[in-house]
Amino acid sequence: MDDIRTRTGLLNQSDAARFLDIRQQTFNRWARGYERGRPLLHVLPSGDSRQATVPFVAMAEAYVLDALKRAGVKPNRIRPALQRLQQEFGHEYVLLAPELATDGIDVLWDFSRTEAGAGLIEARTGQHVIREIVTDYLDYVVRAEDGFPASLRLRSCLPSNVVVDPHRAFGQPIFAETRTRVSEVAAMMKAGEEPEVIADELGVTLDDVRTATRILLGHAA
Repeated sequence: MDDIRTRTGLLNQSDAARFLDIRQQTFNRWARGYERGRPLLHVLPSGDSRQATVPFVAMAEAYVLDALKRAGVKPNRIRPALQRLQQEFGHEYVLLAPELATDGIDVLWDFSRTEAGAGLIEARTGQHVIREIVTDYLDYVVRAEDGFPASLRLRSCLPSNVVVDPHRAFGQPIFAETRTRVSEVAAMMKAGEEPEVIADELGVTLDDVRTATRILLGHAA
C-alpha cells in the first residue's frame, strides 16, 4: 500500500466529509484520534485543515468505518479491536482488508464479548446485521490486484455515478461517464449558471448537477 493511494492527498477533511456524507466533527475526530487512542484514519500530517491531507486510503477507511458505525459498532471503542484485527490480518490497513466482511466481523464480534471489548457493539445489534451492512457498503469498492481498494463509488452521490480513483483526475471525485469533476459543476452553479446550461456545456445530466450542488453547496439545484 506504499503508493499513490497512501502518499498523495486528494481532498481536505471538510470536502472528504461532504463527499462521504459524514458529519464534519465526526470525520475530524476519526482523523485526529480520540483522547486515549491514535487516529482511526491514515491521513497525511499537516497543521492546516484546509490542505489536501486526505489520501485515497483515508477516504476508503472513513467510508468503511461509517458502514461499521451504521451497523452498530462504536468508533470511539474500536481502537483495540482494530489492533486485534491487525494481529489477525498481519497489516495495518485492516479497515480495507478484503476479508473484513467475513473473518473481520467474526473477530469484532468475538472481541466485543471480552472484557477488553465491552461496549464496542450496541447491545441490540446482531452479528448478521453488521455483516450485511458492511457487505452492502463494500459492493461500492473496486479492488486492485493486491486486494486493497483501487477506486470507490460514492453511495452519497446516488443516483449519480461518482467515483474516486487516485489515478484519474488527480483523485478528485468525478462523474464516471464523463470524467467531469464534481467540483467543476458546483463551481459553475455557485457562479450563477443555470443547471441546463451546465449540463449541456459539461455533458452531465441534470441529476448530476443536482448532486454536485447538494454535496458541495449544501442546497438543491
